[in-house]
Amino acid sequence: MGLFNRGRGDNATGGLLVTPVWGQGWENLDVVGESNYYDAIRALLPTSLSESGEEAIVQVLLIREPNNKYDRNAIAVRADTGTVGYLPKEDARRYAPVLDALAANGRVAQTAARVWGCIREDWDTTRKSFMGSIRIALPEPHMLFPANLPPDAPHELLPVGGAIQVSGEENYRDNVAPWLNQHGEAWVHATVHPVVETTARTSKTLAEVRIEGRPVGRLTPKMSQDLLPAVDHLADHGLTTCVRAIVKGNALKADVVLYTARAGDLSADWLARLDHHGGSAQPAEIQAAPEEATQTPAEALVDAPSVPLPPANWYPDPHSIKRLRYWDGATWTEHTSD
Repeated sequence: MGLFNRGRGDNATGGLLVTPVWGQGWENLDVVGESNYYDAIRALLPTSLSESGEEAIVQVLLIREPNNKYDRNAIAVRADTGTVGYLPKEDARRYAPVLDALAANGRVAQTAARVWGCIREDWDTTRKSFMGSIRIALPEPHMLFPANLPPDAPHELLPVGGAIQVSGEENYRDNVAPWLNQHGEAWVHATVHPVVETTARTSKTLAEVRIEGRPVGRLTPKMSQDLLPAVDHLADHGLTTCVRAIVKGNALKADVVLYTARAGDLSADWLARLDHHGGSAQPAEIQAAPEEATQTPAEALVDAPSVPLPPANWYPDPHSIKRLRYWDGATWTEHTSD
């Protein structure tokens, strides 16, 4: 059985619960020290490699090593085949407080990695040898995990999907305000519920979005139609619909955006697993938090150093492609330029 299919109590994770990073996006961060772990990297790739190289997307764990003699903030990147490298020292310093808090709650972070490798002839001999590299998907520290715990009631977290803008947040300022922070954005667990909106002439059912039971807005009639069939289906299984959401803005203007699959996007396999497990399309070992967990991962940011983000501008593309990508001051956008 693979490392990432194991649950709590497994020696490979030190008894920690595997917790996927939210908002992973593309693989944006280079791992260092790969040359010391070529055997583990090579084992992740196809048996036959060419000079142009092969790629694979795998899941990796981010393992804190506070007793590492070279760096007390060290964070190892560990694949199913073993350690494949480390976070750069500067990045390890920023991410260590969050991962330490995660470990204190019995959890370990998991994210995606792009593995590349090739077989090339050495420049000074006729011998061929392996070369490889790793890039991992890692958002900013404050966006690794949600700022709140999932609902206490039986629930199902819908698969991640495209952005859905919530409407009417201005009517619920007091309910949105607790989730606004110094970074201007935060992931949260939100829930979706059908509500009937009645006017003098019509009555329609809309999807209301709530955070910890308090409404923060509603979806448009069109978006409600896209999502409510899934909400109704989960309700038939006795489950509340939970979704990933980002709260962003400030005291003057705040937005709530859902990142979730619509009902029509749910795969037949996902629906079958939901029915088969009697109300859980997620593997049990990565869905439930440890009973002893008392602190949400984001609470570690209270003591984390505040790192200023660069201003909005064109910067070298983080994919290492010879082009520029536009940074809007908070995140990379889809806009590129030669």
